[in-house]
Amino acid sequence: MKSFLKELIGGIVVMIVATVVGVAVNAMRPTGGVALIQQGQAVSTAQHSETDSTAAAAPLAEGAISLAQMKEIFDAGSATIVDARSTTEYEEGHIPGAVNIPHDRIPEFMDVLNNEVPMEAHVVCYCRSLTCDFSDLLATEMKIIGYQNVSIFSGGWDEWTKAGYPTETGPR
Repeated sequence: MKSFLKELIGGIVVMIVATVVGVAVNAMRPTGGVALIQQGQAVSTAQHSETDSTAAAAPLAEGAISLAQMKEIFDAGSATIVDARSTTEYEEGHIPGAVNIPHDRIPEFMDVLNNEVPMEAHVVCYCRSLTCDFSDLLATEMKIIGYQNVSIFSGGWDEWTKAGYPTETGPR
């Protein structure tokens, strides 16, 4: 029993020393190191139910853009549009020129992200509709990766197509 306690205490001491050394090295880095407590919030987490009558009149969440703003951005070509839906949904129809990065498959799509979505670009993520949070999840992950100018078109594919705006099908 004494041997077990001695080993346990030794292991705890090693973990404490390693933690202290790691925090000290992080603090001494020229760039200030990695924040031990991350600051910031999700780009947008405001979701509305399909029957929420106040959704249209409610102010947009931080980082969210309206249908009118999305149409202006699309017409001007002033942002990289990213579709957060599955590849199957994307191929069935998407906003013309949109890049498909499924929200739950970011590691598999890192080459696409790195090659087609410039880090300094204004990025607009969209998914299905007001009740879909894929665009929120993708936008938050992109902010963590280092993208600074990320917005969300929360009306998504449903609102875009209901307005009769351009669409295309198939792979990019």
